[in-house]
Amino acid sequence: MRKRPSLLILELTSETREDKSEGWLLWELMRILELKNYVRFEKVRGKRDFLNLLDSARENYIHIAAHGVRHRGRTSLLTPKEAKIFPEELKGLWATRRKKPELIVLSACYAGHADLIKPLSDAGCRYVIAPLNETYWDDAALFSTIFYKILLSEGKSPWISYKRAILGVKAAFSNLSGAWRFYEKGRPIFIE
Repeated sequence: MRKRPSLLILELTSETREDKSEGWLLWELMRILELKNYVRFEKVRGKRDFLNLLDSARENYIHIAAHGVRHRGRTSLLTPKEAKIFPEELKGLWATRRKKPELIVLSACYAGHADLIKPLSDAGCRYVIAPLNETYWDDAALFSTIFYKILLSEGKSPWISYKRAILGVKAAFSNLSGAWRFYEKGRPIFIE
């Protein structure tokens, strides 16, 4: 019997300041969907903590709930204390490991730009999903919940799960924010 893939949720937002947490909501929804045995939740304290958790993760799939900013053509993620994590800081991840994460979902505004996707793909992550534009908490939570339900419960591939989730959410909510994009080995794949 094949082992079910596992998911790591890294929460980089500040629930105390914002009174909400997409990562925690996703963890709760995974528990309700009876998938909690396959999911690990980590509240990230800072930049070093994030980079260590990301580099040492053994899960197949990683979900990063964060704020993203884009300034002068450069994308970065923010830690809970608003320190910036730049793409060049992601270089060299998983360098000493044979098994790399198969999928990373960057649930952060503007995270779908090539400068943030490239270091993850170059490090060996096969698939990356992220929004190109600003995305709202509720849209990110809707998309992520449907995506992981298909991926983990139904055992579909990341591409099929993405396609079904994005088409389903857009059919129900035509103004889905974010302009989510799917990358395979650093190249965008479009739904036809």
